[in-house]
Amino acid sequence: MRDSGDAGAYILTKSICPSISEIAKMTIAQISFFVLMLALGSVTTKQCGPSVKPPYGCRCMKYSKLYVTIRCKNQGDKTPFSTIPHMPNNTDQLIIEGFRFANLTKDIFKNLTSLSSLHRLSLRDNNIINISRDALSELKHLQGLEISYEIQVSRREISEMLSNISGNLSSLKFSHNAWDEPPKFFGLRDAPIQDLTLSNNYFRFLDGHWITDLTKLRKLDVSFNGITDIRHLSGLENITNLFLKGNWFKEFPKFCNFTLQKLTSLHFQYNKLTEFEPTYFQCLPNLQALNLNGHAIRKLYNNTFSNLTSLSQLRIQRLAGQLFHIEPEAFKSNSLKKLIFTNNGFFFRNSSKEPSFEIFKYCPNLTDLNIASNNLDLKENEFITMIKPLNKLQNLGIRTTGLAYLPRNLTRNLPMLRKLDASDNYLNGSWDGNSVFGNIPSLQYLDLSDNNIERITEHNFPLTLLNGLDEGGLDLSYNKLSCNCDDALWFYNWMHANKKKLAHIGNITCRPNLPLHTSTRNLFYLTIKELCPMNPAVFIAIVSSGTALLVIFITLGTLYKLRWHIRHWLYVMKYKNKGYEIIPDDPDFKYDVFLVYADEDTKFIFDIVVPYLEGKGYSLCVRCRDFEIGKLYCDNIVDNMNLSRRILLILSNNFAKSKWCEFQMNFAYNRCLDEKINNIIVAVWEEISYKYLSNTLKVLLTSYDYAVWSKSDATGRSLFWGKILRKLQFQSDDTECANGLLGVLQ
Repeated sequence: MRDSGDAGAYILTKSICPSISEIAKMTIAQISFFVLMLALGSVTTKQCGPSVKPPYGCRCMKYSKLYVTIRCKNQGDKTPFSTIPHMPNNTDQLIIEGFRFANLTKDIFKNLTSLSSLHRLSLRDNNIINISRDALSELKHLQGLEISYEIQVSRREISEMLSNISGNLSSLKFSHNAWDEPPKFFGLRDAPIQDLTLSNNYFRFLDGHWITDLTKLRKLDVSFNGITDIRHLSGLENITNLFLKGNWFKEFPKFCNFTLQKLTSLHFQYNKLTEFEPTYFQCLPNLQALNLNGHAIRKLYNNTFSNLTSLSQLRIQRLAGQLFHIEPEAFKSNSLKKLIFTNNGFFFRNSSKEPSFEIFKYCPNLTDLNIASNNLDLKENEFITMIKPLNKLQNLGIRTTGLAYLPRNLTRNLPMLRKLDASDNYLNGSWDGNSVFGNIPSLQYLDLSDNNIERITEHNFPLTLLNGLDEGGLDLSYNKLSCNCDDALWFYNWMHANKKKLAHIGNITCRPNLPLHTSTRNLFYLTIKELCPMNPAVFIAIVSSGTALLVIFITLGTLYKLRWHIRHWLYVMKYKNKGYEIIPDDPDFKYDVFLVYADEDTKFIFDIVVPYLEGKGYSLCVRCRDFEIGKLYCDNIVDNMNLSRRILLILSNNFAKSKWCEFQMNFAYNRCLDEKINNIIVAVWEEISYKYLSNTLKVLLTSYDYAVWSKSDATGRSLFWGKILRKLQFQSDDTECANGLLGVLQ
């Protein structure tokens, strides 16, 4: 059959083999379609796989040895089909999406009743209004059912339909239905339902009475509903997994008012808490996994989690950059084994009162610790003090922590360490390998990608370390290795003898013995002649005393001929680091405004910003239009920004994620400091998500009076342009830079 190429588009209405009377009633379009299907062949007795296609309009999404998932999605076919066609006999899950089944009846599913392998059925966005009691009664092997994106469906009819469904049902999902409460489950008391998802609705509270009849329920997901309170937890006694993420809780639920002895996993991320009080985490004696990501808290108190005597996994991530203090015993726990504390921007530093590098002292049984995307502002001995109590640690993540060294005796203090991720830092490889990794290291995986390592030798990477790594256990991609023969030959030979131990081998590059801005080469695929083109001893032997005079003569002649070029070069080198210096009088700028924006926002820039400002008579520097071709991108930025009177920052989520925008913003700040003139104008094109906000952007938005674009309000747009134009009309004696920005940059 014809493969749709993307998720499938059209559902058949009739069986592949209709009766004679049915054919007689068909329209011309239906008959043509039927003939096409007969020509392409039937799949009712075949298994879906790479060589066998599902019905026209459907697509095999996931394959296994025995079963397949099929998705059928309507993309606008106007033929009035009303029956799901025959499916391959190895169909395990069927997804029906985007059709117009206003009245869901048993006839719609009659071609599926013989499928003993059909265990899961998903109905999404089908404009269902009515559901008959017996709609799914013939699907005897159904174990999982989803009805989602149906805002017109009757909950009463769903309840009646569920009471007539197969007794094998173990999973239900009702998502994005705009309900303020779920349907009744009164007919499912004896059903083996263990998994219930009610996410992305409009619940304002959670009532345990809703699920009282689901006595075997173990997992309940009510995420992203806007819930602010829990009522009658009496129906949740058997729940082991509870998902409350993305709701509007301003206070932690009072679990002590109810009995939740069996709860082992609680997902409470992205709510509205502003603190974690130790009293919150009581009366959950069997809780093993707790997720508290995405809360804007400022402080972690002592013994916050010590009441959770069974807690083994704790996640505290993405705290909106608000966390500034952790008390020494905040993570105190003898049961805690896995702690994920990433993307919080927290500074681990020494303090005379409560040093934050001692916070892991009271969780000695940790086996997994990830503190990536924080700041390790620690000396070597302080780093060792921080990790020394963790003698059972097996996995350590310190990615993007600003680390410039690997401490001595690392593996000696972490004797069970198996995996170390120290990528995206400032490591240069200048350590003593035996001192850092020990003589008999336990490491099996070492990620040092995105660092500044220049040389890899037996001194900094001893063979006892390298030989102990697993397959794919060493990641050295995106470093600054040298292609010099003396620097790279030892590692080059080791790479070719141990290729399987290297991860991302295509990204292990080196730089020739030239300035750093030259192109890089893939170290592994260099030939030995390219890496070591000539032995230095041979070269010295070739250079005889007879040619020395000739070389000196040529050199002197060249120096004399290029004497003015050399003087100019020396002058440039002498004043290169002095930076931008503004002319005391008002300089003759080439541009009025230099635009800084993300590539993804180009349409807004050229459709709105550029026409408006240039219509007002301002000359603009726009990079994709005005930058000099053939010139280095960073030089174009610096030169043109120095030729512009003002710098206009167009902020957006794309701006916040762009490294080039960050570079231009930092240069603009430095110019502001050097000139002591506030030449920066800030405009917000779209609201920036807090998860993309850097510290500099936060200060920028809190210290500057910025203009905000309105997509729907003409008055708002008028105010936007009014602010921009007033900023552009400031005179050169406006010398006051934002105090907040000065504090950050200094």
